[in-house]
Amino acid sequence: MLCFLRGMAFVPFLLVTWSSAAFIISYVVAVLSGHVNPFLPYISDTGTTPPESGIFGFMINFSAFLGAATMYTRYKIVEKQNQTSYFSTPVFNLVSLVLGLVGCFGMGIVANFQSVTLRISTEINGDI
Repeated sequence: MLCFLRGMAFVPFLLVTWSSAAFIISYVVAVLSGHVNPFLPYISDTGTTPPESGIFGFMINFSAFLGAATMYTRYKIVEKQNQTSYFSTPVFNLVSLVLGLVGCFGMGIVANFQSVTLRISTEINGDI
């Protein structure tokens, strides 16, 4: 068990670095393409139109995977700590794992279904 956790310290660091890069790269591409105002646009606006939507979606999906790996690693660390000393209730540990995984799943949904794209398709189909 300890050999599994020993090399996992890079995962939270990679999560933060990759997520930051996702926002910065999609912002730069959106500004250079002229799709957003360069002064403080919403993060969701920087990833709504191609080509930045593809970059944003891919990078946020990978961030969701890294988030799930981080949550699982945290779950295993707390589980291991509970074996030697009472650190937390196992039920709370499991609940935090499930909530974290649901949040990562939601992050993937947000990355793949941009609001502008959905709004345009419903207007074309007459579903408004």
